[in-house]
Amino acid sequence: MKIYLRALAAFYFIGFLLHFADVLGLRLKFSELSTGWKFWIIYLGLMDLAAAVGLWFQHTGGIVLFLIVAISQLIAYIGFRNYFGDQISLIYFHLGTLAIYFGLYKYEHR
Repeated sequence: MKIYLRALAAFYFIGFLLHFADVLGLRLKFSELSTGWKFWIIYLGLMDLAAAVGLWFQHTGGIVLFLIVAISQLIAYIGFRNYFGDQISLIYFHLGTLAIYFGLYKYEHR
């Protein structure tokens, strides 16, 4: 599980860097986005960074933040597809990371 949590930390840190690039206008025209999109990008950036640090150091809070971020993105991208567009790759990513996490958790606690 420790190796998996470190790998997740790396992915979530990359997510933070991508969202930070969005805020700086390097990937998106952040200033032209709607308030909802701006809030979403900032929320994900901060949560990704906090989750990455927590996961890297094996803190329970990091796992909780990982679960919150993954589930909130699944709710947003599945339930509000008209607003967020087609985010199928992120949907599969989060379903996969959650399935692996719960599989490893079940294996360790049998």
